[in-house]
Amino acid sequence: MVRQDKKPNVILIVVDQMRSDALSINREDDLVVTPTLDMMASMGYNFENAYSPVPSCVPARAALLTGMDQASNGRVGYEDEVPWNYTNTLPQTFKDLGYQTECIGKMHVYPSRKRLGFDHVLLHDGYLHVDRKYNKAYGETFEHSSDYLDWIKKELGSDADIIDDGANCNSWDVRPFDWARKISSNELDCQREYSLLEET
Repeated sequence: MVRQDKKPNVILIVVDQMRSDALSINREDDLVVTPTLDMMASMGYNFENAYSPVPSCVPARAALLTGMDQASNGRVGYEDEVPWNYTNTLPQTFKDLGYQTECIGKMHVYPSRKRLGFDHVLLHDGYLHVDRKYNKAYGETFEHSSDYLDWIKKELGSDADIIDDGANCNSWDVRPFDWARKISSNELDCQREYSLLEET
């Protein structure tokens, strides 16, 4: 019997440019194989027909995190360095209900370390052009807004950079990952996710 005070775990996976048929559970052919995501989708919710109110990254995130459309949240397109001053957010709502909230990966908000209700953020926003400006105040440059960059510098040396292969997070280029898998952002993300699961 499940205790009444036991809350279900909630995992919201959000990715850039991923159609529902990128999961094999939503396909009739076997061109795509995603067994772990299929297992999670079959045990939870699988939004096959979810649409963003705005086909642009920052406004889409603002809509998801605030529950407001672009007319209400003020985000109608991509614009750098506009503060995210929202008081009611999805992670804050979960936190208010007694959940521990964690964001692992991309936030793409400003300032980069704005938590929006998350208890903790392990940040990897990719190559954000605005954070690559070195005339910014200490703590606002890319080195301080990417936990992944800090991690690979510890693993590979201070000269390492996530754009060493010439590709960046908004690149059309397709290339194999140059480093060992243990250096990928997925590895860092998984380490944190496993440690969170062990804590609960």
